[in-house]
Amino acid sequence: MQLTNRPPLRGALSALTAALLGTGAAASEGRNRVESSILLYSEVDRVQAAEAIIGLGRALKGDRMLSARLTLDGLTGASPNGATPSARVQTFTRPSGEGGYSVKPGEIPLDDTFKDTRYSFDGSLAQPLDRLTTIVLGAHYSGEHDYTSLGASVGLSRDLNRKNTTLSASAAYSRDRVRPEGGPPDPLSSMSARADDDDDDDAGERELAAQDDDGDDDDDEDRESDAGEGKNVYDVVFGLTQVLNRQTVLRLNYSYNHSSGYLNDPYKIVSVVQGPGGPDAGEPVDYLYEARPDGRAKQAVFAQLRRYLSGHTIDLSYRYFWDDWGVTSQTVELFYRLPVKAGHALQPHVRWYRQTEADFYRVFLVEAAPAPAHASADYRLAPFHAVTAGLQYLFPVGQGVQVSLGGEYYHQAGDISPPRSMGVLSTYELFPDMDAVMVRAGFDYEF
Repeated sequence: MQLTNRPPLRGALSALTAALLGTGAAASEGRNRVESSILLYSEVDRVQAAEAIIGLGRALKGDRMLSARLTLDGLTGASPNGATPSARVQTFTRPSGEGGYSVKPGEIPLDDTFKDTRYSFDGSLAQPLDRLTTIVLGAHYSGEHDYTSLGASVGLSRDLNRKNTTLSASAAYSRDRVRPEGGPPDPLSSMSARADDDDDDDAGERELAAQDDDGDDDDDEDRESDAGEGKNVYDVVFGLTQVLNRQTVLRLNYSYNHSSGYLNDPYKIVSVVQGPGGPDAGEPVDYLYEARPDGRAKQAVFAQLRRYLSGHTIDLSYRYFWDDWGVTSQTVELFYRLPVKAGHALQPHVRWYRQTEADFYRVFLVEAAPAPAHASADYRLAPFHAVTAGLQYLFPVGQGVQVSLGGEYYHQAGDISPPRSMGVLSTYELFPDMDAVMVRAGFDYEF
C-alpha cells in the first residue's frame, strides 16, 4: 500500500466531496437530509481512485440534530517512491521484503505495486444549550489494512448581535496507528540492508517452524501485534461568521494542529548518489528510508467572502498555512454560481495553490557527505504550485431533491531540475508535471 499517510490526496478527495455535500451531513434547521456522492479521480499514468459517500441528517426533538457519514474509497496505480532517475535499470524491494519492482533507465521511479481500500465513519450530535448556543459532539473512525484512526471532537457556537454574528470554537483528538507491510523501517536505514534482514528473518522463521513440533503460533501473533507505530493528533479551530449586509457574509477561521509520534511515510525513500568527483556523478549507490521529525505544529488562517447579487453568488476565499517544518502555502479559490433557469445553476470555480519546501526536503543525498538528522524526498514536501479548474451543474429532479454533476482538471508543477542537481541528474526531470481529472456526481434529498 502506497497511499497511507497521504494528506494531499486524501485531503483533496475529502475537500472535493465536502464541497459537493456541503459543510457536513447536517440538514437545514428542522429538516431531515440524505446526501450521497461518487467521485472518480485519475492522475495521468499514476494514481486512480474511486470514492463513495452517503450522509444522513436526522432532526430530533428539542432542535437536536443527529448526523452520520459513511465513506468508502479504493486506490490503485503508481506513485513516486522518492528515488531519483538513473541511467541504469533500478530495482526496488517491496516494503514487505517479498519481491520487488524495476524502473527503466531515465524514468522517475514509481511504485506500482500498491492498492488499498479505506472505509470511514463520522457521526455527530448537535444539541442547543439555549436559544443562542449550540454544542456539537462528534466521533470518527477510519481503517485501512495498514492504518487506523480513531478520534473524537467537540464544538461550541454562540450567536450574537441579533444572530448577525456567530463565534465558534472546536477541538478534536485522534489516535492513529500505522502498521506498514514488513513493519516500520528504521529512519535512514538502507533498503538493501532491510531486504537482507528480511531474507535472514524468513530463513530463521522457517527453521523455527520446523523445530516447533506443537504448532504453537503465539510468537507469530505477538510479532504481528507488536508491529506498527502510533501518533497523536490534536486540532483546535476558532471561527467568526459575520453578516455584513443582506447580500454579504464574511467568515474568518484560525486553526492549529499538532501531531506527535510516528510521522514518517514508511514507503518513501531517498536516493544516495555518487558525488560530483566520481566517475558516475549523480548515479544512485543506495536507497535510505526517509526520516521526519517526530513532531509537527501546523497553523492556518482562512478568510471567505460570499456575496449574493440578484440570484448570482460569488464565493472568494484565501488560506495561508505555515508549520514548524518550514512549509508555507497559500490557496486562493473562487466559485461563481450562475442560475440558468428555475432551480438550475452552473457553478464554475478555480483554485490556485503554492507552497514552499520543508526544511529537511532533499531531492537526494550525496555519498560520503555528513548524514542529516532528517531527510525526505517526498514530493508533497517539495516546493510546487498547482491550479485547479472545474465546473458543476446543479438541477432539481423532484420536491426537495437536487442532483449535481461536475468535473475538475488539476495541474501540478515544481522545480524540474533543482540547482543541487549534478552529473546525470541534471539531464532528467526530477519533478515532472502531474495532471489529474476528477468527475463526480451527487444526490441531495431534504424532507
